[in-house]
Amino acid sequence: MIAILADDFSGAAELAGIAAVRGYKTEVQTRFDPTSDAEVIAVDTDTRLMPEAAAARIVSDVARQILAAQPARIFKNTDSVLRGHIRAELEAILDTTGQHDCLFIPANPSKGCIITAGRYFVNGVPLDQTDFAHDPDHPRHSSLIADMLGHAPHIQVPDVATLADIELHVSRLTAQTLAAGATIFFSAWLPVGRAPAAQSALPSTRRAILLCGSLAAWGTGRAEQAAAHGMRVRTLPQQFIAADDTQSAFAAWGTEIVQEFHSHPALMIALGHLAVDMLPAQLMAWLTEVMQEVLRQIQVDRLFIEGGATAAALLQSAGWHRFEANSAPLTGIGVLRPLTAPCAVLS
Repeated sequence: MIAILADDFSGAAELAGIAAVRGYKTEVQTRFDPTSDAEVIAVDTDTRLMPEAAAARIVSDVARQILAAQPARIFKNTDSVLRGHIRAELEAILDTTGQHDCLFIPANPSKGCIITAGRYFVNGVPLDQTDFAHDPDHPRHSSLIADMLGHAPHIQVPDVATLADIELHVSRLTAQTLAAGATIFFSAWLPVGRAPAAQSALPSTRRAILLCGSLAAWGTGRAEQAAAHGMRVRTLPQQFIAADDTQSAFAAWGTEIVQEFHSHPALMIALGHLAVDMLPAQLMAWLTEVMQEVLRQIQVDRLFIEGGATAAALLQSAGWHRFEANSAPLTGIGVLRPLTAPCAVLS
């Protein structure tokens, strides 16, 4: 069994989707279950937004459970721009596994994200001069890896500008080094499986909803991708946030979504272009509540969720903890089937 620890659901789902495409029997779990017969298990620890000490403790506990199941390999998935408690979580895994050090590659050259002279750049722009500088939970105020990671002598973060750089580092890895980082590193690190699985297609986008609570995904053209697959895009009306009775305003929006779904059963629901200071935790809670009400009123065959916090909230409310991974129809999204709800697919 190959184990993945991810600090949010979106990362776990995306890496699980890559493994599924490679032909591995793959699951995403929010509670590690060693009785699974999956060849790859991606565990969402849901720790990105937790206090650092709590995140380290949870990751250590999950790593201990995984180690007891005697995995063949372990990979730690992280956010590509180092949001979350990267150092604390990596050190927690190293302490548990007894590995000597960690090779950490968050860069993704295919998306213009590279590390040069210890600095992180996105399409040639220093990270702290991009939209990530205004992230509501983990603002990036420096492009220096050392500033973002802190003092971490056992964590190696090499300069990476090309896929060839990543492949070279993978070729030099030993069992005593923990592999950690973003999607492109995992893809190069994952051994070849069986014959690649055929990609899943959207079900003619019939009775499907894509819920996008991710600003990063919105900025990379997710709305255009969804529209190309026949989905109508609905964004959160900004005036609802300033309404005197926000609860009623969001309930009204949910009713509008239900009515539109009856006439066009393929929707993308997203935050859209909102000012960063309009994204408190309460806003995400409202978005989740709206979706819960929508799902109570209509039957959805395919539910795609993007944004780790959004996904975690919805899945917890549904009581789903284990998911079979399938290949992804949209770039950067993993498609999952809850084992206790075979009619739904989530990403």
